[in-house]
Amino acid sequence: MKLVEISQHLLESAKMNQDVSPYIHQLETLSLSQLLVYLDTDNKKKAFWINTYNAFATILLRPSPKIILNSLNRKAFFNKKQVKIGSCLLSLNNIEHNILRKSSVWWGKGYLKKWWVSNCDKQLRVEQLDARIHFALNCGGKGCPPIRFYEAETLDKQLEIATQAFLFSEVKQHKNTIEVSKLFNWYIGDFGGKKGLIQLFKKHQVLTKESHHLTIKYTEYNWQPWIK
Repeated sequence: MKLVEISQHLLESAKMNQDVSPYIHQLETLSLSQLLVYLDTDNKKKAFWINTYNAFATILLRPSPKIILNSLNRKAFFNKKQVKIGSCLLSLNNIEHNILRKSSVWWGKGYLKKWWVSNCDKQLRVEQLDARIHFALNCGGKGCPPIRFYEAETLDKQLEIATQAFLFSEVKQHKNTIEVSKLFNWYIGDFGGKKGLIQLFKKHQVLTKESHHLTIKYTEYNWQPWIK
């Protein structure tokens, strides 16, 4: 079974609250060299790590999502190393910021890179950061993009669909003010700053009025868990 397929099965089982142990065992027994052989393109890396992140976020949150996602516990939860992939023990933040965002500092809004990264992160991370991952990762809150199953062969099309859906859901224009999810502020550098955001909104035709003086207002993120 291909590695991306294992991540899909893990995610499906996690979402359906079924037994995930066979797939977790398969991932834990991989060697780092096997991971590097299987994940030999950015599309394979992105598909695998998006599925894996969403699966483990679902699994780890399920026991008590309201408590884990409250403002006092969120940081510790996402920083805790509790995802074992081969010989690499990772946190959800490792997967998102070190691997999928290519060693970006999580609080740096996309403008700062880490000066030191672990051997696992360095070898497993993508070659090029793709800002569309932000429309695919589901952290358990209702403000997150919905969970989808990603595959390497059709990843570009899938990420475009996810981007379009999230923008139509989260971008609202009122005259010269655009109201968007706070997610865009957290990672604004990944999108190329304010100018990049406006270009993204125009590309996906979510603006109702053209203007040279647009103000972006960031709405509060909904951390209420979707997991019951």
